[in-house]
Amino acid sequence: MKDIRKMSNNESGRNRSCCGERSVNATGIHPTAIIEPGAQIGAGAAIGPYTVIESDVVIGDGAQIGPHAMIGNGTRLGNRCRVFMGASIGLEPQDKKYAGEKTLTVIGDDTVIREYVTINRGTSASGETRVGARGWIMAYCHIAHDCVVGDDATISNSLAMAGHVTVGNHVTIGGIVSINQFSRIGDHAMIGARARIASDIVPYALVGTEPLRIAGTNKIGLERRGFDAEQIKNITNAYRVLFRDGLPLSDALAKIDADFPGDADVKRLTDFVKSSERGFLRMRGDQ
Repeated sequence: MKDIRKMSNNESGRNRSCCGERSVNATGIHPTAIIEPGAQIGAGAAIGPYTVIESDVVIGDGAQIGPHAMIGNGTRLGNRCRVFMGASIGLEPQDKKYAGEKTLTVIGDDTVIREYVTINRGTSASGETRVGARGWIMAYCHIAHDCVVGDDATISNSLAMAGHVTVGNHVTIGGIVSINQFSRIGDHAMIGARARIASDIVPYALVGTEPLRIAGTNKIGLERRGFDAEQIKNITNAYRVLFRDGLPLSDALAKIDADFPGDADVKRLTDFVKSSERGFLRMRGDQ
């Protein structure tokens, strides 16, 4: 990792990144980019025209930042991340309680952030906003302060995610989705386009329909991630007990624990339900 104050702007060369081919200096930084003293730029990183990087920023090795991006104080951008034109990462949260405290925005390795995405840094409530590794965040998405997004998330265009939301690993979210503050989305869930999420979404859920309900398990997604037939069968049967058997919640959870002892996949489901404070979305036809 290099401190920008040690870099020269007088050498010239050529580089190709997510911005396309353009004239840059030998460090991979376009001469019109503004990098404040103290920013740390990783080996092989490329920074496009008119991008602004504030002083308390760390850019990982091999990262590519396109033109007209804004990388705010407290941002920690992982290795090989790609940030496209007009994205704003790590700016002050849109929270009236924020009083200028030092907080972070942490982006995991190999994450792609497309055009005009905004990711606000955290507040004193948690200290950071965090997006995991290998994420794919499409154009015009907004991720608010203190959110946590897990690894391998795929988020389609125009998401509106309020503060303090938690999204698990391997989650897929369709376009034009809004998510209320403090909501949680469990691992391996898939959310259909135009959904309005106001409660927790349990792991493995396939969410759609109008009014919004769980349509079933995300079977295809689970198969693509290597879940075998026995694992998917157990998850499906646990869903049946939880949503279809008409049992009180405490009895349903007790039955699931008894029927699937030692099953880590099912335990992920029941642990999530037991920890829900806002309530969780029900299955279609479930009352």
